[in-house]
Amino acid sequence: MTAQGNALLSTFSSNWNLSRAGIDAERNTSFVTIPIIHNNTEQNTSCSCATLQTCTMPVNLSNSNETMIIDGMVFGCNSMETVLLSSLSCLYSETCFINLRDLLDAPPRSVKPLNDSLTRFSVNDTIETMAYQMFIESWTSNVSYENFYESCSPNYCVYTYRSRFDVTEMLTTFLSVFAGLSFGIRFVVPYLVKIFQKIKRRFRIVPTQ
Repeated sequence: MTAQGNALLSTFSSNWNLSRAGIDAERNTSFVTIPIIHNNTEQNTSCSCATLQTCTMPVNLSNSNETMIIDGMVFGCNSMETVLLSSLSCLYSETCFINLRDLLDAPPRSVKPLNDSLTRFSVNDTIETMAYQMFIESWTSNVSYENFYESCSPNYCVYTYRSRFDVTEMLTTFLSVFAGLSFGIRFVVPYLVKIFQKIKRRFRIVPTQ
């Protein structure tokens, strides 16, 4: 979006063309950027890279003898759109695959077209669609709580509790303890006095005449 809004040229000048506007009296040359127009001859449509970031057109390959439109592959305003908005449909078609190989004058090898029965993706799915699904064909889920427990069970747990010194909390705790001790002493002291008096009477020394 930044490259589109600011008219920044891509590496291959696939979105804007730099054109000389003229030379002033001081012989300073000025340039202007002209947006690339992509024409889709199959759909008889056209779009501009200045107004549509996803503007694309089919990829044409040609040699001295023929020109071929590659199914599914498009040419966009920049490299990212070119890759993401293309599909691999040509590589699934035996006819397109052979024509592409002949057009590129590639030596015959044991390379075969892709088999659409071996993938869950559609032949016409774009690279962007497959990338969003991380190119994953299938998920295999194996849930084992026993293995998880054996691998992850801790031998012991340690945690640290940090707190700031609070005068109010300390005073409240002290008063609570003091009140509890006072309440307990109020009942214990009378019994202790009685026990002490009994012991004292038992060991009282009687004077002899």
